[in-house]
Amino acid sequence: MENSLALQPCRLSPELLQGPLPFDLYSSNGILLSKQGSRLNSNVETLLAKSFFRAQRDAERDEAGALPLLQTLFSRYGELTERWSCTIEDVCELKLLADDLAELCDAHSDVCVCMAPYLAGGSYATRHSFAVAIVALMLGSTLGWNAGRQVTLVRAAMTMNLSLLSNHDDWAGIRGRLSEYQQMSVHRHPCLSADLLAQSPGTDLRWISAVEQHHENLDGSGYPLALKGEEIIPEARVLRVADTWCAMALHPSGRGRKPPRLALREMMDVARGHLDHTVFLALKKLMGAYPPGTLIRLANRETALVHRWVSAVSAPRAVLSIISPTGELMRKFRHRNTTQFGFRVRDYAQLNLLQMSRLPWQRVWAQDDDEKA
Repeated sequence: MENSLALQPCRLSPELLQGPLPFDLYSSNGILLSKQGSRLNSNVETLLAKSFFRAQRDAERDEAGALPLLQTLFSRYGELTERWSCTIEDVCELKLLADDLAELCDAHSDVCVCMAPYLAGGSYATRHSFAVAIVALMLGSTLGWNAGRQVTLVRAAMTMNLSLLSNHDDWAGIRGRLSEYQQMSVHRHPCLSADLLAQSPGTDLRWISAVEQHHENLDGSGYPLALKGEEIIPEARVLRVADTWCAMALHPSGRGRKPPRLALREMMDVARGHLDHTVFLALKKLMGAYPPGTLIRLANRETALVHRWVSAVSAPRAVLSIISPTGELMRKFRHRNTTQFGFRVRDYAQLNLLQMSRLPWQRVWAQDDDEKA
């Protein structure tokens, strides 16, 4: 194996274990464990609890199909939460959605993170919760949690605002202070959402507690229970960090969205006393200053998109130019190497939500490698 082989997390599902492997399977340090076409004969539960990796080049071969699948999952999620009636059918559907999203995110995390704010349809509230589910899942993976705990994070993120979804968008557009009733509803929504889950057959205490505690702060200044320190379960701490990050850096409306480096800097101030420091450091390591979806201005005045993960401490090397120096959408997106003088990164860039929603996103994930500059 080449030392430069890029790896990404891979989730093994029971269905995948029933047949020959569709790709090579690696350990976290790049050791080839099983070749494509082989079968895994170990105990299924043992395999599902372990962390495995696949070559990023294998995942990128079927990347063009990831975006339509992500959009389908988001649409299903919006429909489910809109008609939620606390039935076992609702819970089973949400569990299936969480599993499907976890599997997709493991294979195509760059697509999922990049596209989370720009999925078609749905409300601000559903886009935000969906984005938090993606980020929380990846934080769980970065922290070394097993697949079961990661899926609990996805389920909790998808239902953390269940009691507030019908009012969230209307209230988000209000200028000035919310009314006393609205403030009380916001303050109580973690408990109310947890109550809805408690009434729904098939949920579990860890899931419900994560939802109930997702606005608690370590210093006791959070709500609704003013819990402190170890009283707050780890899943809720991860949700708190993911929720804060998405509100700052992935705000679905585009209003008030901050560049990733600034968002991390402001979160560092919030982290003192409020956020779990270990989880925040995991977020900083995961996202860095240029996560997928970041727009940057190049030296030649083109606007480019970071659509791959890069080192947390470095600028992206390979980006995709999408807007010409004159501000027009490029007919043919071009891969740029930012180590070249004319394509060096100058600064962050920003497009409004309407411009971003009109981008032909499928083209981003269907570029041939031979188009690179």
